[in-house]
Amino acid sequence: MSGRIRRRERGVTLPEVVTAAMVLSIIMGTVSAIYTTAMQTWYRGASETYAERKASLAVERMRPDLQQGMSVTAAASPYDGVCIAVQVPAKAYDSGQGVYLNQLAVDTEGHPYLVQGDYVVYYRGDEGGNISVSGDRIWRRMMRASDGAILKEQVIADNVVDNPLDGTGSAKPMFVYWPDIYRLRSVEVTVTVREEFGHRTATKTMNGELALRNN
Repeated sequence: MSGRIRRRERGVTLPEVVTAAMVLSIIMGTVSAIYTTAMQTWYRGASETYAERKASLAVERMRPDLQQGMSVTAAASPYDGVCIAVQVPAKAYDSGQGVYLNQLAVDTEGHPYLVQGDYVVYYRGDEGGNISVSGDRIWRRMMRASDGAILKEQVIADNVVDNPLDGTGSAKPMFVYWPDIYRLRSVEVTVTVREEFGHRTATKTMNGELALRNN
């Protein structure tokens, strides 16, 4: 038997446990803070992106209908700033090109002209499709010119809120007519959307001046 005495292995002491716990707590706190900041930044960016995209898509969806509109009519007060009716040219399907094209006719003097088609109505409304100056949706409704029957309707933007204030101190209308509704040359469309992700809210406003070609 060896005369050596084996040294007893020392265990972990309480101060070491406390120190390790404190270090681990600091590390976890730092990681948590970095993660929280990163997520808040992501939520803020996502809110801004979605709000801007929705507002922009709404304006762009109106563009072709307004630009080719044969007549543009504002709704009666108090809905004149949130509702517009556009009569678009009749369409005929071209099987060769696989697309719908504006339908043309020829008058008695041999001049071609666009055939009047149905109406497209854009308006701010509620969930049920009722027009409202405070509705949170923008609706697009296709209506038959002959009897006003609804052919198709869809929401083109949700989470819609009032536009920023204009020079009069009131919320800017969704539709502004230039130079006026009687000598109409273009329509300025302004849409504001508010989105929320992870308790981060962003509000974005998009607008566009749409020149009328056929009015």
